[in-house]
Amino acid sequence: MFNKEYSFKGSHAKRVKFLSGQFDEHSTSKIFSRNIDVYIASSIIGFLYGRKSPLNNEDKESAKIMGDMIIKSAEDLKYNLRLILLLDEKYESDKKERINRAFKFFSSDKTKKQDLELFESYVRGGIDVLYEKIIEPTNEYINNLYDFLEEFDDRFNQTVSDDSIIDLCKLARN
Repeated sequence: MFNKEYSFKGSHAKRVKFLSGQFDEHSTSKIFSRNIDVYIASSIIGFLYGRKSPLNNEDKESAKIMGDMIIKSAEDLKYNLRLILLLDEKYESDKKERINRAFKFFSSDKTKKQDLELFESYVRGGIDVLYEKIIEPTNEYINNLYDFLEEFDDRFNQTVSDDSIIDLCKLARN
């Protein structure tokens, strides 16, 4: 798990290239420096926005992340996967089973394939959200990014309490 090259396909590959590419020929600015940064961030964005997206390969486009980059970022990716497995009540309604998937059975053949597919569907959904919020509206990428970050703060940072985080940590200990 998270130990080999990864490729985005189809429309998601195109969107990753926009998100990690230069704004235009006159600028060296980018939203994300590397494809791995899109991969890491988009999983959480997809989950928080409740967006999943199916794999498509409609135009044979691809965007790769080299294996060494995946391996270097494996702990961050595993952390994001575990968070999603712990918090996604639609995927698994039973709390104990969510904890088992995130820790006890993590990386086992029993759940690995379907859990990774869930994670990757949130990655693709997160890429869609990032693209729609930052790239699509206008060519004012910095303003779009600022608006997205403000929306994100209003939407998520105001609703998560320290108590709910502590309760989840206590539940994970048991």
